[in-house]
Amino acid sequence: MSNPPADLLARIADGVEAIERTVTELRDLQGVSRAAYKRDENRLRRDAVERKFEKLTAAVIDVGKTVLRIEQDTVPDRRKAVVTELEAVGVIDAELGEKLQAAVGFRDVLAHTYGPVVNDDIVYDALQNSLDRYVAFVERIDQYLSESDQTD
Repeated sequence: MSNPPADLLARIADGVEAIERTVTELRDLQGVSRAAYKRDENRLRRDAVERKFEKLTAAVIDVGKTVLRIEQDTVPDRRKAVVTELEAVGVIDAELGEKLQAAVGFRDVLAHTYGPVVNDDIVYDALQNSLDRYVAFVERIDQYLSESDQTD
C-alpha cells in the first residue's frame, strides 16, 4: 500500500470505529441469561442484537472492500469473496477468514429470516461466543495499517 487516498483511510477508520462500538454494546448484553434473553417481553432486545450482528458483518465487509480497493484493481461483489480476497492478499489469515465466512453466513440467515423462524439460541450463543472474531478483524486491520505506514 503506497499513499492510499485519505477518503479510503477515513472510511476504514469509520468502519473500525463502528465495529468497536457495536462489539462494546453487545458485550454489555452478555450478562443477560439465556432464559431472560428468550422471554417474550425481550423481543425488542433480541431484534436489536440480531440487527447489530448484521451491522457488524456489513462493517467488516465494507472495511474489507475498502482495503481491497487499496490493494488491488478489482473488488468482489459477493461478501464471502471479499473475505477470500482478504486472505489472498495476506490481510487476514485462514483461521480468521473461516470465522468471518461463518459471520457472513450468520448475517445472511439473520437478514433473510423473519419472526419466530430465527433460532434465539443460536443468536444467544453468538452473543456469548462470537464477538472475538470481530475484535480479531479490527486488530488485523490495525496491524495492516501500521505495517503499511512503515513501508511508506
